[in-house]
Amino acid sequence: MSLPNRLTMLRIVLAAAVFAALMTDSGGWHLAALFMFVAAIITDWLDGWLARRMKAVSPFGKVADPIADKILVLGTLLALVRMKELELPLWAVFVIVMRELVIGGVRVIAGAQGKVLAADRWGKIKTAIQLVAIALMLCVVVARDRGLAEPWMIRSVYPLTVLCAFLALSSLASYLREYRAMLQKSWE
Repeated sequence: MSLPNRLTMLRIVLAAAVFAALMTDSGGWHLAALFMFVAAIITDWLDGWLARRMKAVSPFGKVADPIADKILVLGTLLALVRMKELELPLWAVFVIVMRELVIGGVRVIAGAQGKVLAADRWGKIKTAIQLVAIALMLCVVVARDRGLAEPWMIRSVYPLTVLCAFLALSSLASYLREYRAMLQKSWE
């Protein structure tokens, strides 16, 4: 297994660890979750950079990389939903989950036609902004745990989540437009 693919697998492990740490009520574990989340973001950038530099782009990496991103984003958001004082809009998290399931279905249809759909430019931008937004939410959690969160900081979680949902819908629309002919062919 290439180094970029190992980094992708490490990101999946980090995503699970972030989720577990956020499921506790411990401020120390929440801080650890923030650091692990940032480490996962770094591996996301690093695995892509290394794959291109080492000419190690693989079909596995094209599929596993976006899956690792989805596990990180969805797992973290689902863990944050349980923190009632953050008031994460559940509908926005649902929209994000729905987008990921639909895109996963499009990738399965493409695979049935012998194609591998890597993340497109808009999908990568969406993921980058979502990761930054979620990192900011984790900073709010850590500040809250230490009694340093101002009310506006806690209220900022709602619009950050809505932003993530809006980007998810925009990216979904882009994918559906781009692969419309392929989808129509699969319906015949």
